[in-house]
Amino acid sequence: MLSRAIRIPTASLRGARSFSASTRTAKVYENVDAATFNARVLQPSGAEADVPVLVDFFATWCQPCKLLSPALKKVATQKDLVGKQVDLVTIDVDQHQDIAQQFKVRSPFPQME
Repeated sequence: MLSRAIRIPTASLRGARSFSASTRTAKVYENVDAATFNARVLQPSGAEADVPVLVDFFATWCQPCKLLSPALKKVATQKDLVGKQVDLVTIDVDQHQDIAQQFKVRSPFPQME
């Protein structure tokens, strides 16, 4: 089946109202510090409290992490993949060892639970 584009002269669009849906855009928080991790993951407030958060604990030297991270970003930025909005928080376990220990993240990476 062939589809045809309908062309509307731009002159007829003057004075036309435009409509837009207000959807929440995906948020990807990359390599956050402890304060941001606490505010977004452990104690979210307001509208953010209703949005699930996917946390990616990674290490810069971890090759599987480098392969997995783009897929996680895709999940967070393409709502249709999971059916709802999901935010992504990434955190470097070498820079934030205290948070990694709190959640029992250790080598070998990646760990999926």
